[in-house]
Amino acid sequence: MCQRCRERQDAFEIARAALRYRDGGVARSAILLCKHGGRLGLLQHLAALLAAEAPAELMLQAWDAVVPVPLHWRRRWRRGFNQAEVLARAVGRRYKLRIERRSLTRVRATPPQQGDATARRRNVRDAFAVRRRERIIGKRLLLVDDVFTTGATADACAAALLDAGAIAVGVLTLARVE
Repeated sequence: MCQRCRERQDAFEIARAALRYRDGGVARSAILLCKHGGRLGLLQHLAALLAAEAPAELMLQAWDAVVPVPLHWRRRWRRGFNQAEVLARAVGRRYKLRIERRSLTRVRATPPQQGDATARRRNVRDAFAVRRRERIIGKRLLLVDDVFTTGATADACAAALLDAGAIAVGVLTLARVE
């Protein structure tokens, strides 16, 4: 376990990433190009990379479905896609897992994450809800996102899924901030 995970009690049980996200790094540059430069083709290549390089200790667990971290509808409309959904589809295809793209929703528009862990947790507090409880109850779910920074978003999503009846939530991200 990393230092962060030893110090926190997260709602999710495990979190892994395929790449390192750091200033000046290739992963950071590519992810920012996808999110803010509309590079969907590049994102699809990164999704294939994530599916191929997903850490084995995470993927050997028995997940029932993959859940992408949702964007608020306005941000999705502006961007034209949800990067987490593109990543989740690739992971779901590779591991033959159902994609639950409409069960978890972002009910409140939040500004882009920034600041320390406390500010990030405050930013996403009560931002997520489950719409389709019947598809979540009793399931082991793999939450997928692009970047794991402090874990605030993953934790808020996992808490909403667990409150709705999921029995476990794991997290897979393309990259993790060092």
